[in-house]
Parts: sequence; C-alpha cells; structure tokens
Amino acid sequence: MLRNANGYFEFRPLTLPKAIPMFLGKGFQTIERHVDEGLENETEETLHRRIKADIVQLCQERGLPSEGEKSALIRNLLGWQKAKPVPGPSTPQLCSLEPMVVSKKAPINTRYLNSILADVDFHGEISYDQLTVGRKLGSGGFKDCYAGTFKGEEVAIGELRIQNFSELDVKEMKHEINVLKQLRHESIIRFIGVCTNVRHLCIVTELCANGDLYDHMRKVRKPSFGRMIMIMHDIAMGCSYLHARRPSIIHRDMKSMNVLITSDERAKINDFGLARIRPRANASLHTQCGTPNWQAPEFWTPNPSYTEKVDVYACGLIFWEILSWAELGYPYHNLTEHQLYEAVRDKEVRPPLEKLRKYPPSLLALIQDMWRKDPKKRPSMFYVVDRLADYLQ
Repeated sequence: MLRNANGYFEFRPLTLPKAIPMFLGKGFQTIERHVDEGLENETEETLHRRIKADIVQLCQERGLPSEGEKSALIRNLLGWQKAKPVPGPSTPQLCSLEPMVVSKKAPINTRYLNSILADVDFHGEISYDQLTVGRKLGSGGFKDCYAGTFKGEEVAIGELRIQNFSELDVKEMKHEINVLKQLRHESIIRFIGVCTNVRHLCIVTELCANGDLYDHMRKVRKPSFGRMIMIMHDIAMGCSYLHARRPSIIHRDMKSMNVLITSDERAKINDFGLARIRPRANASLHTQCGTPNWQAPEFWTPNPSYTEKVDVYACGLIFWEILSWAELGYPYHNLTEHQLYEAVRDKEVRPPLEKLRKYPPSLLALIQDMWRKDPKKRPSMFYVVDRLADYLQ
C-alpha cells in the first residue's frame, strides 16, 4: 500500500484466500483447502511486498503470533513453510434480526414545505426530467432511495416522502443538504445536487453499488483481514476529516447503516441529517439524537453534553461489527432500550470480544479505548487513523 501525491492511500489488489465460501440458498459452503499452500511460492521479498494486515492474517490462519513488527511476523511465517498443513478458518453464519419499527409522523402541507425550503441555497439544482429513476435500494426515516442516472452518471436518488413529512423532517433535510454541500473527501458520500420539483423532492448523491455496510456484511462472505482493515481505515479517515474541519462537524449518528460500500469495496460515510457543527474547539453540544445501540453514554441524560468523541465511541462499535462480520449481530441486539441504558451506562457492559481474540491484541485494545465511558479517555480519530494505517504498510 502506497501514498499518492495527494497524501491518500492507494490500495493494491489483495491475493484472495483459496478457501472461498460460496452461497447455497441461505447458507454458505466452504471449499476445502490447506492454508500452507498459500506459502509455497512465498519468499521474504514477496511477503514484504504485502501489507501488514495480510501478514497478520497468514499468521492467524496458522496459529502463529499475530502481534509485533512486520519483519518478525514474516520470519515466523518463513519458518512455518515446511510445517504440517492445518484446516482453513471456519465460515461465519448469517444471523437473523428483528425488523425495526418505524413511528408514524403527522404530514406537512406541501405549500408550507415549499415556503420553508425557499431559504435554502440549492447549489446544484437538478430538474426532475434530468433524472432516470431505477430500482429501489431501500428506505430511511423520511425518504426512499433509488438507483438512477443523471447526465450519464450512475447516482443515488433519495426521494423524500412529502406526504409523511413533519416540520422536524424538513429541518433535518435542509441541514443535511447544507452540510453535504461543504464536504469533499474520498471517504464521504459525494453530494451532486437537489431536485425541488413540487411532487419529487430529491437529494442526489454518488451511487455506492454495494449498499450500506450493515446489509453488506449480511450478504457477502467475510473478507480478508486486510480488506476489513481497509474499510475501518476509510471510516476513520472520513470521521477525522469531519473533526478536522474548522469549525468541526460531529456526525452524531455513526452506525453501520450510515456507512456505504462502493463497487470496489471502499467505505463512505453517509446521512448527515443529524450532523452538527461544533462552534469552538472547546465547546460541547447539548442535543439528544441518534440510534441508541450506537450512542455514547453521554447522550443519555436530560441535558446531554458531548463532543466529537461520540463519533469515536460509535466507530468502535462499528469496528467490532466489522471484525465479527455480523456473526455476532449488531451491538446490544439482545437488549431492550431500557436494558441497554442500564447495562452500557451504569454497568459499562460492552460487546463481547471472546470470539475476536484471534485478532491482534493491540487492535482490540484500540477498540476498547474507543468505547470507553469517559470521553476524555477515548482516542481522537486522527490517532485511530494512524493505528489502522500500521496494518496497511
């Protein structure tokens, strides 16, 4: 992995493992293989060309230590080349989740909606007849998302359900547009424009062909450790970009449903309806929002006070989801909302790590630091980016 002239990482293709889980109905089948075949043509030089995350995975598959300097891990692998083959890693199972309940909202008058939107600077105004609307991708709180095209480019079209709009929805939508217009980063969804047709109010963004991370983890086989680290690194880069802006932006609703996956498996942060601009570096915000399962404990008070560290906490939970690749469900999926508050805030319960012990202890320690109860003890997203980058060298 190399940095380009702009300072961003460029990913070189990974060598896929020889055990490829295949879809059979609703389950998986694993093609049997011996992991040592992967070392037959490897030398010290070829191993050094790989990123560290690949080396870590090769060590994990052979029961070798996966913590330490890259050169030491390579020496262990070279000493293992003539060892007896062992079976490949097991395949994760798909989990079933209960459907989410969507609350009903009082409709808002269309004429009133237009009067509210009149003060929005719709940079990138798009005529509805310029859009070709295709298949439905999914639904959010107040909009349906479709794949489509605009001027020959594949795009995502978020059409707002005006008949179910509340005044709060309008304010949230206006804010999302105003935030999106400001952002330009490879790990942030790219805003293209807005269509303000009275019957079709749409937000148009780039299309991420693989959908959101939450669904993606439940549709495809578990990728290599290196690929998982790349997804985590993309998320961390996007968050650090938001926090580095002046004034900084706090997403406030980071969760696996708000991370989109492109056709080349890059991750991009989406859904800025709840994002807030932090006026000063030492200022705290005081509004409750977000999804409880990924919320930091400091949200759960009548008058919450928090900083960008709420995004760090949520990213720690997302990283846990990625390493388990949905095999363990989503955070606190077995708790009611009341039980969640009591367990997480009062008893400091966190998602289980026992089944993730094969991964480097330093990586698991980083995740544990990210979801600490005390925000001041959580690392910055800049620090997280640096730690994850160690595995991509």
